[in-house]
Amino acid sequence: MKTSQVDVLVIGGGPAGLAAAIELKKSGVNSVRVLERERVAGGVPRHSFHPGYGLRDFKQFLSGPRYAKKYVDAAVAAGVQISTSSTATTWISEYELEVTAPTGLEVISARSIILATGARERARAARAVPGKRPAGIYTTGSLQQATYLEDLAIGTRAVIVGAEHVSFSAVMTLKHAGVKTVAMLTDKKKHETVGIVRFALGLWYRFKLMTKTEIVEVLGDKRVTGVRIRRNGVEKVIACDTIVFTGNWIPDNELVRRGGFAIDSTYKSPVVGADAQIPGTSIYAIGNLVLPIKAADKCAVDARAVAKRVAASLR
Repeated sequence: MKTSQVDVLVIGGGPAGLAAAIELKKSGVNSVRVLERERVAGGVPRHSFHPGYGLRDFKQFLSGPRYAKKYVDAAVAAGVQISTSSTATTWISEYELEVTAPTGLEVISARSIILATGARERARAARAVPGKRPAGIYTTGSLQQATYLEDLAIGTRAVIVGAEHVSFSAVMTLKHAGVKTVAMLTDKKKHETVGIVRFALGLWYRFKLMTKTEIVEVLGDKRVTGVRIRRNGVEKVIACDTIVFTGNWIPDNELVRRGGFAIDSTYKSPVVGADAQIPGTSIYAIGNLVLPIKAADKCAVDARAVAKRVAASLR
């Protein structure tokens, strides 16, 4: 089995992980390696084609793919080693990880480790929504991949479950795919995005935001035909052929759990101090692995600050 050693190993090649890696190199850390399980680094923005990225970190208004490419290019230029299609699977010791890659198994040891594995949306199954399992059910992430990367036919009428910032992103993706959003449902008292976003997109895309509304059942056999909802104790059916489950995030904390590190009971994120450090270790957790969820550019800016502390500790 191949073995290698680096100063800092960053697990996760999204904006937070790449921003941290770039800052580490700028701070004089000799060897920095990023592991990314997908074939291409860049994280979620890579398949989020609408604009709105980069205001905090690049002072630009970029589409997701341009934003992701900007970070990948900057990391490569800084001398960061990026290993794609590579997944850290097992802790050999506190600073050694077994990695599975197309080239085979490898054990990487590091002086410090930064976890930047992000978070994922809870899909329909994780929310225990009754009904059959027809075609036409997505999360925002799977919808974006099907629309932008695979150019698949989606449907004609969609209901979005959730009213977080990412939910409004799903509205724009559906429009790109030629799908009309007929309703957005949330069991909360109000939406969870910036007011101007809700107002502008609601006005532009003409969909109904239904608060204090519960999804009771998915309808349809081979294909979604509608959703049964409950609002103020009254049930009704909304006809649609597409349902997008958005938000309701859970951290990708599998590696944290395998390492036996403490996990927050509310957010399911690793327990860290104010400096993002797992107590008693030289292991750090950054980005949306540490909930509540944040915008990509906010994760990147915060990651830079953590990287500076990591570099200082290594010196």
